[in-house]
Amino acid sequence: MKQGEIIGLKYRILKPIGQGGSSTVYLGENTVLSNPWAIKAIEKDGPSAMDEMREINMLKSLNHPMLPRIADLCEDERYIYIIMDYIEGETLSEVIKAEGKIREPRLTDWAKQLCDVLIYLHSRQPPVIYRDMKPSNIILGKNGRLYLVDFGTAKSYKEQALEDTVYIGTQGYAAPEQFGSGKSDERTDLYNMGMTLFHLATGIHPAQAAHDEIEDILRQNGISHGFSSFINNLVRHDPSKRIGDAGTCLVLLDRMDSPQRPGTASACHSLYAGRLTIGVAGVVHGIGATFTALCLANYFASMGHRTAFVDYCANGDLARLEAIMHRSSRVTYADEKSFVADGITYFRDGRTALGKPARGFGRVLCDFGCLRDEKAVSEFNRSDIRLVICPPADWKLALIDDYIARMSPYDPNREWIYAFPSFGKADKKHIKKTLKTNNVLFFPHISNPYSQNKNEQKSIQAVLKEAMPMSGIMPVLR
Repeated sequence: MKQGEIIGLKYRILKPIGQGGSSTVYLGENTVLSNPWAIKAIEKDGPSAMDEMREINMLKSLNHPMLPRIADLCEDERYIYIIMDYIEGETLSEVIKAEGKIREPRLTDWAKQLCDVLIYLHSRQPPVIYRDMKPSNIILGKNGRLYLVDFGTAKSYKEQALEDTVYIGTQGYAAPEQFGSGKSDERTDLYNMGMTLFHLATGIHPAQAAHDEIEDILRQNGISHGFSSFINNLVRHDPSKRIGDAGTCLVLLDRMDSPQRPGTASACHSLYAGRLTIGVAGVVHGIGATFTALCLANYFASMGHRTAFVDYCANGDLARLEAIMHRSSRVTYADEKSFVADGITYFRDGRTALGKPARGFGRVLCDFGCLRDEKAVSEFNRSDIRLVICPPADWKLALIDDYIARMSPYDPNREWIYAFPSFGKADKKHIKKTLKTNNVLFFPHISNPYSQNKNEQKSIQAVLKEAMPMSGIMPVLR
């Protein structure tokens, strides 16, 4: 195409500004309004034309200030022309080449912007996984805002996929699961973001750094303990050990700007940065499984985690709770599958959800009531922490013995934790000896799950710190 050529009757080509695959991107202008546009010309018979169109179709469905908008589409015999926002600025790879490594305050602001766009992409239905975040795919606009471009490797999340069938990514930035060790999901983008931040913070391409030395390299380059730990916990090889979602990342970054005093409840973020699913069941009906799950859900929500509550027992308690919340105008969203209140997303029926609600949430509380069938027990065993709520008196331990015997086909002594009310008179040593397990703890008395005071939050934090090693989970943030 030549300078001055008109396409679609109203767009004038000014100059080429990029090329790749089957397409060339031109700077153009509207002949009537004289405003600039990026015009992507895709060869219809080009070898990657289908991939180019897939990217365009994905962008058409997205609407976020950090993503380029598609304004128009036209074609002729040879080309399809996509009229997109023209983003004037430099890629971050150009910025780091010109300026060197980026100072931490500026980098923290950029990290927050990237978290914001990832929260948006991951909240789509189905979630959009970008899969190729790197400095050359991020433009710093003249207004100081970052823009994410090049969606050629993005995909919609498929729950049933066991691993990525096409190895896509850029060496150094790509997560291990992008090369056949598993399937890409939201945490893949967090890994890509972590390696991008590492490059910007140090000036060292991540392909040139030993993975186990990343945190030390960041410290050597003057990055604070908090921010270097944050990046290190984004780029762990095991996705389950990474920070679980972009929303939690944003909370952590905000707290770095406003440090909490030691000993406050907000220090809970030092316990665990990955996604955490907690299953709560009861030895008998009415023992307090739902109440305990609500206490934990509200605790995590108050700490800034994106939290879900999933009902697996279908005893009617959640419907009654929703009615009460509606009357007090606390429900902010509702459909046939879920409702949102007080910052928590409540899923009405976990039995038909097959674990999907856990996607996109940093903390998931599953209320199983009494475990009555094999399917419920199987789902309970998928939880990271499995709490069994027990009666508070010694003389009722026979009920727990009966329960364990009934559950024996499901290996109830393997990482099942037996939680007793702290106001009971049961003796922990006696309980451990009787139940033949060390996985015993006392859950604190909480007067109102929706209005927890600092002492109650501190007590819940202590219980979680005790429960994690029992479940084979070790803290990843120090």
